[in-house]
Amino acid sequence: MPSEFVDHFTRCLEISATRPGSPELIPPPFTQNLPRVDARKQALHALLVQLNRNTNTLEDIHSSLSSLEELSPSANRAQALEQRLPLDPEEAALEDAIVGKLSVTLYSHALDVFLAQATQVEEEAEYWAEIERSRIRVALYLLQTFPIRTCNVVKQILQTLRSRRIPLHISTFTPSSLRRIFPSSTQFTLQPGLLTTAFFPHLAHQRSVSFSVLLSTRSKNTSYDINSSNSPTIMDRVSSTVQRALESAALVARFLDLPLELIAQECRYNRRALEKIRDERAETLGHIAQLRAPLEGLIHSPSGFSLRSQNTPDYTAIINALLRVISPSPSLLGPSGDSVVVSLSSLAQSLPLATSKHNQLLESRNLLRPSLLTRIWPRLLVFPPLALYIYTSRTSWVPALVDMAKDAQETVRGFVQGWLVEPLLGVLHTVRVGGKGEVLVREEAIIADLESLQRMTLSLARDALNYTQPQLEALAEQVKVGDLTPVMQIYEEDIRSPIRSAISGTLLRNAFIQVQKAKVDIDQALAGIDRLLKSQELTFAFVGVAPALAIVWGFFGATARLWDGGKGRGRYGGQSRRRGVWERIRRIERLLIHQPPTATSSFESEAGSKLAPIAPLPTGLLILSLTRLRSYALGYLPEDIRLPFLEDLGDLENTELGRDEKLKVVERMWRCWGMGKNAVIKY
Repeated sequence: MPSEFVDHFTRCLEISATRPGSPELIPPPFTQNLPRVDARKQALHALLVQLNRNTNTLEDIHSSLSSLEELSPSANRAQALEQRLPLDPEEAALEDAIVGKLSVTLYSHALDVFLAQATQVEEEAEYWAEIERSRIRVALYLLQTFPIRTCNVVKQILQTLRSRRIPLHISTFTPSSLRRIFPSSTQFTLQPGLLTTAFFPHLAHQRSVSFSVLLSTRSKNTSYDINSSNSPTIMDRVSSTVQRALESAALVARFLDLPLELIAQECRYNRRALEKIRDERAETLGHIAQLRAPLEGLIHSPSGFSLRSQNTPDYTAIINALLRVISPSPSLLGPSGDSVVVSLSSLAQSLPLATSKHNQLLESRNLLRPSLLTRIWPRLLVFPPLALYIYTSRTSWVPALVDMAKDAQETVRGFVQGWLVEPLLGVLHTVRVGGKGEVLVREEAIIADLESLQRMTLSLARDALNYTQPQLEALAEQVKVGDLTPVMQIYEEDIRSPIRSAISGTLLRNAFIQVQKAKVDIDQALAGIDRLLKSQELTFAFVGVAPALAIVWGFFGATARLWDGGKGRGRYGGQSRRRGVWERIRRIERLLIHQPPTATSSFESEAGSKLAPIAPLPTGLLILSLTRLRSYALGYLPEDIRLPFLEDLGDLENTELGRDEKLKVVERMWRCWGMGKNAVIKY
């Protein structure tokens, strides 16, 4: 099945190939008492129905082309001349639709084949680039491929021994024997010989590069003339010794780092080779994409392109041009005046050959990533012994894990019950009661204490000051607002002679009144605090439960992120995929900026920026990036974001838009999808 991009790119051709008036709407003719021409029309109709119903694989296309070849006018030319029948419009429409359907299908297959090849090569190049960027991944890759490299070295040794007719013994694999069999041309250097290229295969493709690693270093000014007057001091000797030790340590570090450096060079070589192959496939893809416009022009032609149409030579030229792009081998190319069916048959044969040649190229140059078994064998080697050790030592750690599980269960239960459930129930109770719960001081107690203070004050004023009834009523009103001025005046007089006043005066009564006044003030203060607490009771309830809710929210959020990360997802596919979107949009913009305008004058420059076609290589790279962006959008974006994102991609895929318009589309994508809550692009 073609990819979603190929289906979208060739949709206009499919609609045109089955436009109204095509034989899809023509009913099949009757078969009783029909001449042979009507039988041919019926066969063409059956072939068209079969093409519209099937998935149209390459096998189906070969079968349909064989059937069409048997029904071609050249096969029945003698019969046509004998009967001298005119060209039947229905028969021409059937041929028109069949050839169009086969052509569009083969064109879609060609796009899909080279798009799949370019995508595969680019993904492999990204794999090697990812390893090359990390020293740890380089070391892990060396560990993963170490058995295969060792086998290659052993095979090389056995092949050399067999070619030189040297008997095979255990002593043959000693270092001295290997040095005699594989001598080194330069002392203290490591050059890419047979064993080196067997262990590092990429060096076989870099023989023109000077490859040597010095294994001994010579320090400068390390010898001294002991007979000279400038004999070295003790500090000079110590400094020289330290310098030689540092140089030796640096040499050892370089020697130990040599395998990792060579592995990094191998990853770099594979990446560059894959990028070169990707550019070749992208250029081919660009040529194929640029053939859509002339093919669409012929499909939209009013006279059609049937097997007997006057447009057949032009149509055959387009098919041969497509064939030259896919397979430059002249053995598959037919003459320009050859029939359409022959050209389509050659095109159908070239696609499997291009796929097999591509796979053979990648396998012969060892550019693909290692197999799954090669990548996971260290884990398979470590995990079973580790699991066996854990299983055999379960008597020591199982009870500890059980105790830990019980403690964790009790901790979680206490947290949920004491810090989550009960505070939430308290919040609900507060909302339901509405501030009518327990209070610090009741209002009745405050009123009773205030009335007692009034009676005590009035009694003292009546006995000591001889107040009349109106004066007592006025004093009662003053006591309600906390004004005890007359009593305080008596208290001031009493403390001048405290002993006499305490024995025979009113000092004690005044002291008791002050105590009662303090009690009333305290009750009123507590009542104010109680009103403040009641007004903020719901706030305090939420403050009490907020830490537990924050912990629960953080726990479930971390669990969700861990689960999404394990599935390779996350927000819009995860950070790595969003970074891939950033890289591809950046490459699209770079390709459009580097595409030079082809017009010269000012008017032609404005028109050329809109109508000048982009070169095949940038076109192929644009299609490759847009295909991967479309796959990302269909797989990881929600529907409300996916539809406008696909509209922007459709604008970039539109061949009617020029370079400047596409640059504006890219600018809009940076603005809309690079910031805000819908930020799809992530660096």
